[in-house]
Amino acid sequence: MAEPKWLQDMNPEEYLKEDFEATGHSRYTVDGLEKNDPEWLDKAAAKVNAAEGDDYVKLDSGLLTVNQINWMLRNTFGEMTYVDDNNQFLWYNRPQDPNYKMKAGRVPAQVGNTMGAVHPDIRDVIPTAKKVVHALRTKEGGHDEVWMPVPTGNLTELVLHYYKRVEDEEGNYMGIYEWVQDIYPFVKYFCESTGQKLVVDPDASTGATYRRNSDPDAKTGPSTKAAAAKEEAAKPAEPEATSGASHH
Repeated sequence: MAEPKWLQDMNPEEYLKEDFEATGHSRYTVDGLEKNDPEWLDKAAAKVNAAEGDDYVKLDSGLLTVNQINWMLRNTFGEMTYVDDNNQFLWYNRPQDPNYKMKAGRVPAQVGNTMGAVHPDIRDVIPTAKKVVHALRTKEGGHDEVWMPVPTGNLTELVLHYYKRVEDEEGNYMGIYEWVQDIYPFVKYFCESTGQKLVVDPDASTGATYRRNSDPDAKTGPSTKAAAAKEEAAKPAEPEATSGASHH
């Protein structure tokens, strides 16, 4: 992924301390359960008597049933996940289409897992994820969001991993919300609607690496990370990393 410079400059001695085993305790941690249990969701829901089905949920600006919330989120554009402040993966919006291959693959059995279990221990996935989490936990340099585009080998695709710091009403860190989606359709729609077109800016100081990594005919070929990411994406669906948190 293409990290912003402020993220690249972070001190690894600090962000690598992030506890991806989730051994701490959040305000809403469900105690007494093994976090990496594939049946964690059902067991945790039963333990806290969670609302479900046609039970109503009063939100700060609405009243919906659990079913309505589920339907809305499953049909929302983009892949979303939520990780709490104890680095425990608590939710994702499962696609409505069972045949849809997620760009940041998740399965129901992962809900409740620690961040260490969610992310594969390959290449620099976990260090990068820890960096993103720590940056948003500490609000590094005043930043409360991270944008990371992922080269896919296709210049008409731009998969964006967007991470947002989640806070309570007092501004306390409560976790990370991640949104993953190919944003090229937005760009294409914008160009078609306004009669504009995309062109390469010869004076641009950014984007060359992305274009090279996404151009199969480039003389230098794709970078090792880009090629590895493309190879990983071509594998059968299985639990895989988000950039971070997501990731997260």
